[in-house]
Amino acid sequence: MLQTTRQDGAPRMQPSPSCAGCGHAAVCQASGYDRAELSGLRHIAERVGPMRTGEYLYRPMSPFRALYAVQIGMAKTVAVDVAGREQVLAFHLPGEMIGLDAMEREVHDNAVVALGKTQFCRFPYSAVRHVATQQPEVPWHLVQSASQRISRLQLTSGNYMAEERFAAFLVDMRDRRAVLGLPSDYLPLPMSRADIGNHLRLTTETISRLLGRFRERGWVRADRTGLHILDLPALREQGLSLLLH
Repeated sequence: MLQTTRQDGAPRMQPSPSCAGCGHAAVCQASGYDRAELSGLRHIAERVGPMRTGEYLYRPMSPFRALYAVQIGMAKTVAVDVAGREQVLAFHLPGEMIGLDAMEREVHDNAVVALGKTQFCRFPYSAVRHVATQQPEVPWHLVQSASQRISRLQLTSGNYMAEERFAAFLVDMRDRRAVLGLPSDYLPLPMSRADIGNHLRLTTETISRLLGRFRERGWVRADRTGLHILDLPALREQGLSLLLH
């Protein structure tokens, strides 16, 4: 579905073609959605967006009515505590499922925010449940997606050095892009250094120092929109403890 904006600011969706008409379907195919046993998900997908940096796909305590996947761009999941402090829990790449954590309580605990120009696919949960009764592989696919998200959250846990955290973060982003069939020697980074630091429980200044250190070692090269990975083995070795966690 194509999104327009209602007078109250909420997204409005209009009928859209199926995945067959999507120019970005290859990414979702790499995520497994082209498999016959998941074909039902393709036929219920709706398009949301494009959205701009800082726009909310949904906010905390909003009702759970759908699952989402990034179609174009990138998004972040943010938790907000009672004092209003934000914690960036995850960054989402094209094809990755969002909203699985709200299925049990039927309400979203966290917010999802667009990073750069971002478009989403929306899977109404009532339709997902109907598809799941006909295609038993669908629930298993969702469980796998949830498991992968938990695994990524473990990158920010434990008592690891700053260099290990940052190196593991870059390798994880690179490996996820490779699995999705996206160019993996270059990492678009539409999020701020403050967002990356928040996610890794490091300060913005520490992220800037680490970037400079990695550039000096010849591991990465930065430009205005992201990072070129120049020495993947060195980065992987630096972050090995977390990557094997």
